[in-house]
Amino acid sequence: MNIFRIFLDSSIAAQTIMVILVIFSVWSWAIFLKKSIEFSRVRRQTKKFLSSYTFHKDIKEWENYGHQLKDNPYGRVLASGLDEFRKLKVRVSAHLMHQKEQHKERGFINELSDNIRLAMERAKIDEITELEASLPTLSTFVSVSPFLGLLGTVWGIMLAFLEIRARGSAHITIVAPGISDALITTVYGLLVAIPALIFHNIFRSRSNKYSGELDKFVSEIYSVLRKELLTLSG
Repeated sequence: MNIFRIFLDSSIAAQTIMVILVIFSVWSWAIFLKKSIEFSRVRRQTKKFLSSYTFHKDIKEWENYGHQLKDNPYGRVLASGLDEFRKLKVRVSAHLMHQKEQHKERGFINELSDNIRLAMERAKIDEITELEASLPTLSTFVSVSPFLGLLGTVWGIMLAFLEIRARGSAHITIVAPGISDALITTVYGLLVAIPALIFHNIFRSRSNKYSGELDKFVSEIYSVLRKELLTLSG
């Protein structure tokens, strides 16, 4: 079957739909390649960061990570927590000049420490949002492509029946062009939607996995930084 020949023999409407679907297909494959490279880079950088983090869980050592805090999601989340920790540390130190109400100070620190978690949660959301960039586009292709194919199908069948009514005959040579348009656009629509759905599910799954792992990471970092703030109150 020569799909290119079928394309040339199709109606203008069918050709227009097929061109749009081809653009969608190229676009979805480009997204797949781009996101594959991005996830591969993130996985490689994250693995490098976590291999260092596993053996260095002291706050002073975290602050000396340097560029490793900027080249991966875990590092950037940690960096946001450390930045908020430094701000709160200065604020708590200034506030703790009144040592006689120690029990109130611990409550004050507990309330402030929530800012650390919130800062890391915001950073995590930014990271996940970046990882999920272009996934809505894939989702759109998955939804729209079959409908465009169906539009071509309906259009082709309509042309076939119009030809039958105009000529008063249902000979195969009359209905074949319209039926051909109907079938080829359906095929194009499915060829776009199926890979786009696979790509979308693959990257959505990876993104959800990162989100769950980052949640655990945020809880661990928060616990350490909160404990360090509480030690300031004695």
